[in-house]
Amino acid sequence: MVLKRKIAYIDLSKREVKVKDIPSEMRRLYLGGRGLDMYLLYNHVEKGIDPLSPENVLLVSAGLLVGTPLAAGRTHIGGKSPLTGIVGSSNMGGFFAPELRLAGFDHLVIKGRAEKPTYLWIHDGEVEFMDASH
Repeated sequence: MVLKRKIAYIDLSKREVKVKDIPSEMRRLYLGGRGLDMYLLYNHVEKGIDPLSPENVLLVSAGLLVGTPLAAGRTHIGGKSPLTGIVGSSNMGGFFAPELRLAGFDHLVIKGRAEKPTYLWIHDGEVEFMDASH
């Protein structure tokens, strides 16, 4: 069985989403959420960037085994930490990663700064920008 894995590149400033397939070679070299997230961080964040800059990225991903017959539900979150100025990384259990995978994505690369409170509605292979001001 070949798994289709996708990354959503989300720019909050431009309200744009680009969806790309993850090449199987990249999946093989950088296993799972943390591995591929670190590759994406290295390739999408310029050296010396301010961690609070809109050009910094926040990476959210499903773990390697999420969505397989094995019971797995790890979510990885990574980026350049404003506390230390180096890579910050964490993971959690729960339903977020399985729901992300069911929505059609394995990784989210989020950058930019929304003009007003915004949340992302991720479903059916789509990412929508929704007004979060009430």
